[in-house]
Amino acid sequence: MQVLEAQRLRKEFGPLAAVQDVSFAIQRGQVVGLIGPNGAGKTTLLRMLAALLPPTDGTAAVMGMDLRRHPLEIRRRIGYLPDFFNLYNDLTLWECLDFTARAYSVPSDQISRKIDTVLEYVNLTDKKHDLCRHLSRGMVQRMGLAVLMVHEPELYLLDEPASGLDPIARINLRNILKRLAGENRTILISSHILPELSEFCTHIAIMDKGQIRYFGSVEQIRELYTPERIIRVRVLGDPQKALALLRDFPDAVVKDCWDTVILLAVRDGLETAAQLNAFLVGRGIPVAELAEEKKDLEDLFLAISARENSFF
Repeated sequence: MQVLEAQRLRKEFGPLAAVQDVSFAIQRGQVVGLIGPNGAGKTTLLRMLAALLPPTDGTAAVMGMDLRRHPLEIRRRIGYLPDFFNLYNDLTLWECLDFTARAYSVPSDQISRKIDTVLEYVNLTDKKHDLCRHLSRGMVQRMGLAVLMVHEPELYLLDEPASGLDPIARINLRNILKRLAGENRTILISSHILPELSEFCTHIAIMDKGQIRYFGSVEQIRELYTPERIIRVRVLGDPQKALALLRDFPDAVVKDCWDTVILLAVRDGLETAAQLNAFLVGRGIPVAELAEEKKDLEDLFLAISARENSFF
């Protein structure tokens, strides 16, 4: 089911076109990483999709509702987390979530259970009676996700949620996002820090100068821009015999070797890996490990930039 479809979406601020004729679609359960440098137009695009900023031209459908005609209904059914999320400082975490749940018309007999559930989800149960003003920056971002989750949105729009966090807070937030992604939630998350997204995104959209340059699944983009696969082989004992044999193996090129590890470039990852294993074992080489080296989003981005003469 299609959750979001943007059609030639455009936003101008005077002579500046911050978003230029952007079109893409997101299906239910997809986790889309919106990648681009600062100033690419990511925040403006997310604010338009959250029905907080009217487009200059074009439109979008969110859960089948037109962005221009049904902005209030769209806001009720999505969860938008800006890069700097403000809480009510004089409320406790419990009171803040209770207020949010009632504002979104969550049935009264479900509110207490939902609050307990989301606080446990973001690991803030022990802080539920603390004032929001006493939270650290990392806790505020986790609390921001809890505020979204308490009314169970159909689409999450997250604008650089890990911005400004220390390494531990970033890891905590990433673990929560991985858990959300694993539950078939639909998420559009922007970032210019690629390792944040590499563990849980199913699709990526690369944005630059107000335009979506590329959109597709991680696997599609990996196939398109890195057709060469790298197979890592770890053997027991001296690797020289294995190296000599592998140099005669068809459709594989030795790229590197250290200790007992050999890296091979191949075209077909899984099929060739199986053939490699049978080839080595059949010739008396004990194989301790054989796996494909998957490129993360940072590697893919660098490959795309190099191929397209670095559009950033």
